[in-house]
Order: sequence, then C-alpha cells, then structure tokens
Amino acid sequence: MQSIFSPYRICPIGAHIDHQGGVVLGRTINLGTTLEYEPLESSTIHITSNQFGETKFFIGDLDKTHWARYAQAAARVLPNLKRGMQAHVYGSLIGSGLSSSASVGLAYLKALSDVNDLELTDEKLVQLDYELEHGQLRLQIGFLDPLTIVYGQKNALLFMDTITATATPILDPPSSHFAWIVAYSGVSRELTKSGFNTRVEECYEAAAMLKAEARILSDVPGELFEEKKKTLPENLRRRAEHFFTEVERVQRGVNAWKDGNLESFGQLMNQSCQSSIQNYESGSPILVELHELVSSTSGIYGSRFSGGGYGGCVVALAQRDSAEDACKEIVERFSALHTELPSKVFIAETGGGISPLLSGEGLGVRS
Repeated sequence: MQSIFSPYRICPIGAHIDHQGGVVLGRTINLGTTLEYEPLESSTIHITSNQFGETKFFIGDLDKTHWARYAQAAARVLPNLKRGMQAHVYGSLIGSGLSSSASVGLAYLKALSDVNDLELTDEKLVQLDYELEHGQLRLQIGFLDPLTIVYGQKNALLFMDTITATATPILDPPSSHFAWIVAYSGVSRELTKSGFNTRVEECYEAAAMLKAEARILSDVPGELFEEKKKTLPENLRRRAEHFFTEVERVQRGVNAWKDGNLESFGQLMNQSCQSSIQNYESGSPILVELHELVSSTSGIYGSRFSGGGYGGCVVALAQRDSAEDACKEIVERFSALHTELPSKVFIAETGGGISPLLSGEGLGVRS
C-alpha cells in the first residue's frame, strides 16, 4: 500500500484574481489530504473515506453530485488508464476554505498515474488539476490552488504568475518571528453552491466591456480601467476594482515580505479582505464577523478570508510569541457568540508540496 500527502494552502493576498490572470501569493500548511492506495487489475476504482463512507465506480464515470467526483474527474483527465485502484482517503477541515478540493484532486491524480506507470511533470500535474476542476467539474478556477500545492515550500512564500503558471519562492524573513493562524468558522462551503462562478462571469463581462476582445481582466491595462471604469455597471465596476487593487496589493506584499515588514504585510491582508467584502461581495456575515474579531485581537498583524469566501475560515498573520494566546482569545470570543458552530482555531505550521509518505508518516494530519 502506497501513501500520498497533499497539503492544504493559504492565500494571504491575491484573492479571487487567479481566474483573471492576476499574480497571487500562497503557501502550503501541514494539514491536508492523505491517500492510501494500491492498484487493481481492472477498470474499477474503490474508495473508502472516514467522512463519507464507501463507493465503487469505473474509469470514465462522472457524477458531479457525488462525493467521489474528484476521483472520477481525475480518472477522466488522465490518458490511457488501464488500472483502477483501491484507496482510502482522509483529510482535515474539508470545505473550510483551505483548498481541500484541489488537495484531494491532486492526490487522486498522483495515485492513478502511479498505479498506471504514468510519469507526470510538476507542470503537467498543475495543468491536469486545472482540467479536472475547470473542464470536468465546471468550476471557474485559476491556477492558484494547484500551483501552491505542487510547488509549496516549508520556508517560503510563493509568488505565482497565473498566466505562465509559474511559482517563484520568496524565502521567509530570517529574523522575523511570525505564525499563521487558521480560524475555522464551523461553516463549510461548496464552491458549486455559492456565488463563486457568478462572480467570475461578472469579471469576464467587465473585461469585455472595458476592452474589445479582452477575455479576462489581465488583458485590460490598468490605465484603461481608470479611464473607463465609470462606464461600467456598478457590480462590474466593483469586481474590476477588486482585481486591479488586489494585483497592486500582491506586488506590495512581495516587497513587504522581502523586507520582513510584517506590519505592512498584515495591513495589506486586511485591505485585501475589505476589498473582498466591499468590491467582490464574497463575504458571508459569519466570515465578516470572524475577520473583524480576529484582526482586533492582540498580536495579530492582519487577516483575510480563505477560499471562496462564502463560508470557511479566516487566515491571520500573527506574532509568534503571542500566537497561542491569540488563538485562545479568538476561540473563546467566537464560541461565546456561536455556541451552535463547531469552530476551531489553531496555529498552522507551514509545509511543503505534494509528496509520497513513508510508512507511519502523515498521522498527525488526520482529523
């Protein structure tokens, strides 16, 4: 039996712009999906899950409403599969906004390619995950999630160009003592059941109205947006405003990270979240409340929504020495307001990219 660990990711700055060709920042954490698998000499794929139970299907099947749809879609995008597999999958915080979907999709791609003796480059793996989610499952995603998970490095933030699908590591400041905190609201979200695809379509509409033959907002020069933005309908202007200001925040965030200016980086995270609320209109009331609570906590530099922003969690950059106290304060305050929600707050240690596991590894990421 072989095992793969596929991490979750956080995106401190660069929200909702990868599908428009924007540059983004991201990194992996040491929570994610663990997949144990072995080959079957047939076209059957048999999967068990702690959370969802058991299922069997054939290579080529696809039911977009089924919990195993990411495995089904993975089998459809990989070429010339001869063997199926028997697998057991488990993950932490599914639907929490940490890209559990790309995490599990990449794990299935790696496992199925392994049992079929297919060699996949990192570049090909990223492209296949995009095809899996965008082409098969009809999610209007970009390259943020697969790029981060495939190229993640423990001691670096990734600067990613979603046009060229490339990732450049920016090493963590050597003298900075920081921690990443994840505050999970207890409300999971499903991209296909949220306003995610609608917002993406609005971005396409804005691009087309700003410039003839423009497909995405990165096809539009920033100067042209400033010149013509008042001609856009209000909702489209806001979506475009978020894109152009978020790209600028990413560039400023790169400089702040290189300089070790965590205060400035945290302020950019807060500004990013405010733009998500006001311009992209993606924040649910519970996440807005959680973000405001987190960012007002002592020792927090800044925070923003993670994932689609319609449920899920808030990710914060914190002072390392006060991170544990901040977690306790956040969970106590939020739980007192929402006793009905299974919320949790914790320090998320950084991690690497998708990788095979040796026997006995990966137990610490189960939940």
